[in-house]
Amino acid sequence: MIPKPPIEIDFFTFVYKRQLIWYKRFILKEDFPWTIDPVLQKYKIINMYRELDKCTIYLTHLLQDVVDRKKILLTVMFFRFFNLCNIYEDLQIKPFSKITPEIKSELMNRLSNLKKRKPIFNDAYLISSGGKGVKHEHIISILTGIDFDVLIQKIDASKTAEESFQYLVQIPMVGPFIACEFWTDLCYFRWFKQNWTDNDFVNIGPGSKWGLEILYGKLSKRELKEKLSHLHKMQEKILPTIHEQEKSLFAWKEIAYKNACSHYPFLSITNIEGSLCEFRKYYRLSQGLGKKRYFRRTLMG
Repeated sequence: MIPKPPIEIDFFTFVYKRQLIWYKRFILKEDFPWTIDPVLQKYKIINMYRELDKCTIYLTHLLQDVVDRKKILLTVMFFRFFNLCNIYEDLQIKPFSKITPEIKSELMNRLSNLKKRKPIFNDAYLISSGGKGVKHEHIISILTGIDFDVLIQKIDASKTAEESFQYLVQIPMVGPFIACEFWTDLCYFRWFKQNWTDNDFVNIGPGSKWGLEILYGKLSKRELKEKLSHLHKMQEKILPTIHEQEKSLFAWKEIAYKNACSHYPFLSITNIEGSLCEFRKYYRLSQGLGKKRYFRRTLMG
């Protein structure tokens, strides 16, 4: 029998069940298993809130007392190129507000030495190699060559969130994916003078595009944005009712992440976009398809 295609309530049921796992595990401190869903119990599906990702937690903690906007921007960019927790500890450095020739040379050496002991790039992130040569050396050279004062002036003068995002995309070795990572991180630090949050803009990545097309079929670029916006609005109607359908004691407002960057008690448009990517994994795994990354308990989970 051919399974029925998923519908919007299937997506929000998935969102609810995955967020309930986080709530039971980290708020209620319950023991494993936190769900009876066989896919969510067995395979790695990341959190519905980007703010709960372990690398994001690491970065926000690293910069929690920093107010210098240039230092925040440079730290976000340096960190996300590698996207490894504890990279500052591994390199035995602290966040810096500029890259002098001395700092550049030291970073090159320390990254080369660290590379001999462990991978220095997170394999979940795909970035350009920068051409021939050593990737991490290209990254440091690019960061050294950016006039951060000019870049900040351009972003501050942007009329729209997407315009500011485009200035980040123009940086060498930076495509739409990693530019959106930079942009979203800056929201967490209330960095934008325009007061933009992660509910004002998101770039739709390939995984989320796939998730939307599982729900709605083949979509044009314009239709992708329309359907994402549609889901973002629909959550306010559907999520508060899911606990009744699931016969759960926990309503969405109770299990939602209360320290989210924006749009509590619902998901920001950034988190809807990320959840669609995870929904695509979940749906394919439920069909016996896709790459099987098994869940292993960690402190961050």
